[in-house]
Order: sequence, then C-alpha cells, then structure tokens
Amino acid sequence: MEQSLRIVVLGGGGFIGSHLVSFLKEKGHFVRAVDIDFPEIRREWWSKADNKKLLDLRDYEQTVYAIIGYDYVYQLAADMGGVGFFSKHDYYPYIHNQQMNLNVLKASEELGVKRLFFSSSACIYPTHLQKDVSNPLKCSEDAVFPANSDQMYGWDKLMMTMLCERSPLDARVGIFHTIYGEGQEWEGERAKFPPTIAHKALKAKESGQIKIWGDGSQLRTFLYIQDALEKIYEIMTSRYYGPVNVAGDELYSVTQTAKICCDILGIDPKIVYEGDRPSGVLARDVNQFKWNKNYKYRNQFNQRKGFERLIQWLSK
Repeated sequence: MEQSLRIVVLGGGGFIGSHLVSFLKEKGHFVRAVDIDFPEIRREWWSKADNKKLLDLRDYEQTVYAIIGYDYVYQLAADMGGVGFFSKHDYYPYIHNQQMNLNVLKASEELGVKRLFFSSSACIYPTHLQKDVSNPLKCSEDAVFPANSDQMYGWDKLMMTMLCERSPLDARVGIFHTIYGEGQEWEGERAKFPPTIAHKALKAKESGQIKIWGDGSQLRTFLYIQDALEKIYEIMTSRYYGPVNVAGDELYSVTQTAKICCDILGIDPKIVYEGDRPSGVLARDVNQFKWNKNYKYRNQFNQRKGFERLIQWLSK
C-alpha cells in the first residue's frame, strides 16, 4: 500500500470507524472522518483525524463532498444498533442505509476512487440455519444462498455485498461478526451485547444479579477491535479474494460471556434470564478457512483479554 494516502472514513464517529481513524493515522495516512455526529465518548480516537466533517450521506451532494479528492474510502456509516434496536425498527433504518450505501457506491465510481471498503455483516447469513445450539452454523462465505438474512439490516448488507462484487470499482468487502471494545455505548436501544453485558457485570458488583436476554444459550464469536482493525487493513492492502469473514476464533454462549466478565471482576452474581426479550439468532459460528488460506494476520486477543480491556475502559 502506498504511504500517505488520502483516506476518508465514513462513519468516522462510530465505534469501529473512530478506531479506524486512529489506526490509519498511526499508519501515516492523511485521514478525513465523516459522520452526522462525533460522540464525546469516542473523542480520543476520532479527534486524531486530519479533518472531520459533519455530513449526511443520505444526501448525494453531501456524499460527493465527503469523498471528493480522496484515494481510499472506508464505508462504515450505518443506521444501526443491537438486537433490541432492530426488533423495534427496521423500515427507516433500511431506507437510510440503502440511501447511504448507494450514494457512496455511485459517488466513489463517478469520482474515480481507487479503492472502496464496505463493511458487511454476519446478518447476511441464512437465519433458518442458525437455530440449533447443538449444531451451530459455521458461516462460510459461499453459504449465503438461498438467502434468508437476519432483519432488514441483513438484507441491506447482503444487497450491498452483491453490488460490490459486481461493481467496476475495486470494492472490497469484510463480513463483520460481533466486534467489541472500548468506545461502545453500553446502554440504550443502540447498545450492542458486549459492552452491555460488561456494564451489567460491573453493576452486579453492587446488585448481586445480572440480567440476560433470552435463555443465555445463544452462541456467537467475538472479535476485539484491535484484531478487527488489522484484518480490515489487510483486506485493503493485499490481494483481494472476494468477501471474507472478519471474526473471532472462539465460540461462546451469552451466559459464558457473562461469566467471563464476572470472573474478571471476581464476583459470582445470580443470573436472571429474561425470556421475553429479543435474543437474535440462536447459533452463529464462523468458518475461517478463506481468511486463514489467503491472509496473514491472526487474532491476538482471546475473549478474556479483550473483555478485560473493555471492562477497564468502562470502569473509568
């Protein structure tokens, strides 16, 4: 990869995007961060951008302004949240995400962007194959069809993954599985599971109990943010082999993850299961064959090490 490229991170105020801004600056690039908001909790990362712009990518003219003059585009902007958010909302987030993604794709082509990264999601994988915790689906990049994506969010990500494969651009796709780390919201409907459960564990030091949505058997892999950044960067800087999973190596249940957080804190609270709350698909593992065959980077953070860092940040 050339040095001192001009790079724009769309969604640069978000969790992954803000960390990516900081990561790319450390690599020596000129970086613009674009978002509709730059939350204070992520200032230490997005503030490292050479410039930042408050822009709405649902508007095509603003999208052009965001991208023009830049070599590489990382598209991480999205109207998103956790399972609770998408259980309540799907119509407008889908429309917003489609508007943003199509604008970015069109503008990148018209402006002659050298390379585009699109953040897809494990939500593209068929939900009907992810119901058996005794036999979790190892999501493989060639097993997307017949399609039955998770929520409207997943359908948007699937369509964009397909469009990137067909685009005349050098458009590259990473299929994100659960990514976590410092800088994530830990409460509210947009909060994701990892920071939420870590925060609940901290609160359990006083309350003596921790509440878990569903029955706790839901299975996921978890990828710490630093590992995710290294993988994203390698996708953009080496030979490209098509959409590829960006994921952790270890499979854990929700209950196991809660117990890891509690063990880190040295507590043993009562676990209360809330069976009436949304829990998403039950069993999602990942097939790492394509990554391990074609790319060099290997994850450096196991589940405990990553959550230790997240809990330390939340404790500040």
